[in-house]
Amino acid sequence: MKKSAIAAALLLSAALGGQAVAQTFKETATCKLTNTAASKTLYEGSCVVKQSKSEYSNNTIFSIRMGNTEPFMFAGVRGQKEWMHGADQVQFTDLPKGGIFRWSTFALVVAE
Repeated sequence: MKKSAIAAALLLSAALGGQAVAQTFKETATCKLTNTAASKTLYEGSCVVKQSKSEYSNNTIFSIRMGNTEPFMFAGVRGQKEWMHGADQVQFTDLPKGGIFRWSTFALVVAE
């Protein structure tokens, strides 16, 4: 997450249906996934963050892979707090060197 354009929080891949991607950045970062209802850390460690910008819309798409799991994906418009993770609405906090995605009873913190 070296580039300031990557602030770190999606739409399922299928929902992207044919959208061309204008630019993509991929960086290694540190992630912490927490079940906020149980105050339990589910993952803390290295992650790969891929940020794509759609050529045909203002959507930014984050794909965040922690370990060998399927990536968490988030989509939204930079500068807006309401994003999507599948059917779930996500609160996205854009930070200078990372970001925080909050949905349901989960929080995913991504840091450079």
